[in-house]
Formats: sequence, structure tokens, C-alpha cells
Amino acid sequence: MRIDRGLVLGIVGGLALSALADILLVEHRERLFAGSDLLLFWTGFGFVGCVGIVVASKWAGHAFLMRHDDPYTGERVEAEPEEGGDG
Repeated sequence: MRIDRGLVLGIVGGLALSALADILLVEHRERLFAGSDLLLFWTGFGFVGCVGIVVASKWAGHAFLMRHDDPYTGERVEAEPEEGGDG
């Protein structure tokens, strides 16, 4: 698997901006539980939550929401058609 350089730079740049905003804009850190006062804790928490929502949504979409029947023939479709065929 090859990782795109622009994606890595975007993620690192976003983390740097988040750290800078956290340092400059947050004046008071209230300790809610162990670790919650660490730098970038809430940024990481939000990122992990966002990734979790995306993964759960994709799972629900494939498991429950996608149609498995061809609307023209009524036959069950198991996989996506191959690209580059007749068309």
C-alpha cells in the first residue's frame, strides 16, 4: 500500500495547526480525568471519533442500506459490475 505524500503532509499540517491553536487559544485546562489535560488529547479524541463514525456508517450502509436486487431484473446482485465492459 502506497501512502500519498500530500495526504501525509495534510495530516501533519493539520496536527501542527491543532497544536498551535490548542497552545494559543486554550487558557485553562480542567482535569476531567487522567490524560484529559494532555496537549492534543481532545484533537485526537475527535479524530478517533470521526473515523469511528465513518467506519460504522460504511458498515451499516453495506449491511443494511444498500440494495442487493437489480431494479431492472429483480435478481440478486452480489458484486459490483466490472468496469470497461460493454457500454
